Amino acid sequence: MVCYRQSNHRTHKCPLCNSCDNLECNTDTRGKAVTWKTTSFKRQKLFDEVWETPVTKLAKAYGLSDVGLRKICVALDVPLPPRGHWARLAAGKTIPKPALHKTTRTTTYERVVNVIEIDQVLEDRVSKARDSTPNAENSKTPDYSPPLDSTAFSQQAKLVMRAMKSVKLEEGTFSSLGVTWADISVSPDLKERALLLVDRFAHELNVLGAKFENAYPPLPTLRRGMRREAGSNRNCFTLHGQRYFVRIQERITQELMPPTPPKPLRAGARQPAWEYRPPEYRHIPTGKLYASIVDATTYYESYKVEDSPRGVIEVKVRKAVRWVANDAIRRNVEKEVRAERELARRKKAQEWDTAKANKDALMAKLTAFEKMAKGLDRARSLRRFMEEIAASKAAPAELVDSLALMAVMADWLDPLVKASWPDVDGVGDQNPYGSLW
Repeated sequence: MVCYRQSNHRTHKCPLCNSCDNLECNTDTRGKAVTWKTTSFKRQKLFDEVWETPVTKLAKAYGLSDVGLRKICVALDVPLPPRGHWARLAAGKTIPKPALHKTTRTTTYERVVNVIEIDQVLEDRVSKARDSTPNAENSKTPDYSPPLDSTAFSQQAKLVMRAMKSVKLEEGTFSSLGVTWADISVSPDLKERALLLVDRFAHELNVLGAKFENAYPPLPTLRRGMRREAGSNRNCFTLHGQRYFVRIQERITQELMPPTPPKPLRAGARQPAWEYRPPEYRHIPTGKLYASIVDATTYYESYKVEDSPRGVIEVKVRKAVRWVANDAIRRNVEKEVRAERELARRKKAQEWDTAKANKDALMAKLTAFEKMAKGLDRARSLRRFMEEIAASKAAPAELVDSLALMAVMADWLDPLVKASWPDVDGVGDQNPYGSLW
């Protein structure tokens, strides 16, 4: 796609090259990611830097102009060296550095800008694909020369010319839409030029190896103001796997016609009933022709040319076709790279899922082992308590009588023994007979 956003203001410039208009720009914005870059300026640090390095040199290190860096110093209330400061230092004079005074302003300034990051892997793949694809420069086909009459048109141009013969003049234009690989909507005065443009487009497309498809039925006509549904099958040409069609259209203006005055009534005749008359328009051809190569899937104008002081449409056809060919190659490479990266992402995601499942299993084992270790510690503590009771002569009779029960408890807690305790294991935590239901 062209980098210029379609608008009514011709002074709008491309954000990448900053010098083109919507019809002449050949800058490709795909493969370039626009990200936000934040640069923070601390007041004390900036003060030390501007008194150690001239502003002109320091601004280049930050990627700024000296005026922009001075504005940041003003915003942070940072004093700059006076005029002639660096000349005096170069002359060998010693100038003491002042202390940074206190301020009521903010001490931090953040600068946020858009930075264009180029996907180098994608760009290398696109360049390699373009080098391996036969192009017009290496072709031995002669340059296009306008035919003397319609019999010398190419086969694809003759199809379009035959379709134009069957259309009628409507609203001041001959319109052939969706009948062939080229849509034409022009006034009678520009019909011949439009067909010559079609023949030129057909020649340039044949040089690049385009394949034409004209087997689909004509598209149904649309009412005024309606838009064609994207993705519908239509006649087009295929270039490097991408489907396009050519649109050649003349700008037609219209003005409202004054209503027809009613006929004068005869003497004694009654006034006729009110009758609705739809508004009538007069269509005025402007002679301004433009041609575009449109994506047949999305109906987006991939490239658009028109007459300008830089040249007429005829001299821009080759550039438009080659740009669309390169755009088709880029689309294919982007699709391949996107598929490869998606496959790599899924592989990494699967590896992460496997590692996460292994981690969860290990953590579950750890929890079980910790529970066993806790039970073992409790069993060992209980056995030591039993030994102390048995060794003590002053132990209470209640504890001495419970030594057998403690032994059962210790064996039940010990994960290495796992002895049963019928009085505990056979009783659940909830009373199964505590409710009617």
